[in-house]
Amino acid sequence: MTRRSTTNPVRLRRAILAWYEQGHRSLPWRGSRDPYAVLVSEVMLQQTQASRVAVRYPPFMTRFPDLAALASASEADVLAEWSGLGYNRRALALRDAAVAVQASGWPSDLAGLQRLPGVGPYTARAIGSLAFGWRVGVVDTNVRRWLVRRLGLEPGSGAAGGGALQRLADDLANAGHAAPEDGAAWTHASMELGAVICRARLPACDSCPIAAGCPARGSAGRVPVPRQGSFRGSRRAYRGGVMRALAAAPEYALRIDATPAPTPSVLAPEALDGRLEPRLMQEALEGLERDGLAHLDGSLLRLGPRPARGSSGGPRPTIAR
Repeated sequence: MTRRSTTNPVRLRRAILAWYEQGHRSLPWRGSRDPYAVLVSEVMLQQTQASRVAVRYPPFMTRFPDLAALASASEADVLAEWSGLGYNRRALALRDAAVAVQASGWPSDLAGLQRLPGVGPYTARAIGSLAFGWRVGVVDTNVRRWLVRRLGLEPGSGAAGGGALQRLADDLANAGHAAPEDGAAWTHASMELGAVICRARLPACDSCPIAAGCPARGSAGRVPVPRQGSFRGSRRAYRGGVMRALAAAPEYALRIDATPAPTPSVLAPEALDGRLEPRLMQEALEGLERDGLAHLDGSLLRLGPRPARGSSGGPRPTIAR
């Protein structure tokens, strides 16, 4: 049976905000209300740990400090600066979003934000609250965890599902007479609570500002999240290795050898279990070209999509089986 906490949402919100104001992690994107800066950080944070984003965000913003800089950049330059964050299609979507906003301005509602390339319901709500102060709930993995635990929800129940949990988050975002300027602080605070206190493993219940009355206190179970398979030796490892090598190569280009795959020394063999698997290499090259992340130009593999005009490149190489 699903358990529900009767905690007053106004008190819950106030306690979390007061805790956040007393001290929190210093992350380079916090404190900015610039919609562009928020867009960049939120797209980077999709499926990537904050610690990794904290390293890559500052140089990216130095290279592309505003919408105009990103919108006018080449795909190859954006992909090269993105290197190390993974899920590289996000970089192309981010650039496309910058082009769209540069042309038409920032959307005025959630539906408009969601129509931007690479911006789904979660990211739209994050931008809306952090940049524009909209009182909307934002449910990432960390927020979902503490909501499920603190409200006494069974992880697999309907009340812990996407729509129901989103409504609970919206109720908290609108609890009491919160000022519009509190929208960003509340979003940061609710994410921070799950990241540093209500952790997946070893939650810090003794330091939790809303521990009183929590049905999970001292016995918090895991809140399942989708998991990917092992990275080592996977197709993702090959794709990532090729992308890192291209980003570091002169003019973002690698010469395809007779195999015709780049050599294991270029591809960080420790990520490939110390060997090169021709089938996975071939599939990685085909997938990168299909996704517009790299393309063949004669004997060269170049970073970014194939130009719309100009050289059509050589035939797709195949690896001898």
